[in-house]
Amino acid sequence: MSVAATYAEALYQAADGKNAVGQVASDLTALAEALGADADVTRVLNNPKVDSVAKKAAVGALAGSANPLTVNLLQVLVDRGRLEELPSVASAFADRVASAEGRLAVEVTSAIPLDDALRAKVVDRIREQTGKTPEITERVDPEIIGGLVLRVGGVVTDASLRGRLDGLRRSISDAS
Repeated sequence: MSVAATYAEALYQAADGKNAVGQVASDLTALAEALGADADVTRVLNNPKVDSVAKKAAVGALAGSANPLTVNLLQVLVDRGRLEELPSVASAFADRVASAEGRLAVEVTSAIPLDDALRAKVVDRIREQTGKTPEITERVDPEIIGGLVLRVGGVVTDASLRGRLDGLRRSISDAS
């Protein structure tokens, strides 16, 4: 489990216990976006020469009316010199929330845009195999020629024509 996933899991358990998952998720997204949008603030907050008291004051001001659990997470990240992990923690937290709600993020890459019938077939097949509701993100890449490439978390299923041709090319090249 990554560092970000560890923090996200601990935060999720604390937020779930206080019925604050939704607000914490919203806070994390907003804070990660705010830090990402201001390179100067990010540079100062990640600078090891700036003392942690000043960093805590700055993140406290940035957090504003955020849930106390979110503020506490920021303080812990500052204390441990891991504030740069905030975007990864926010992403891992969103994944954890989706998992708890039975949702599954799936990226579908196709050579042409999916039509409604094929999209429904992909959704049904994923739901059937995982028991979760897929949230499809579509990407068009003409380079795959045909078929689909599915990415679910770190698992990639390449059912593209490009993938098949590459596999065939490797088989031919490896044959002696």
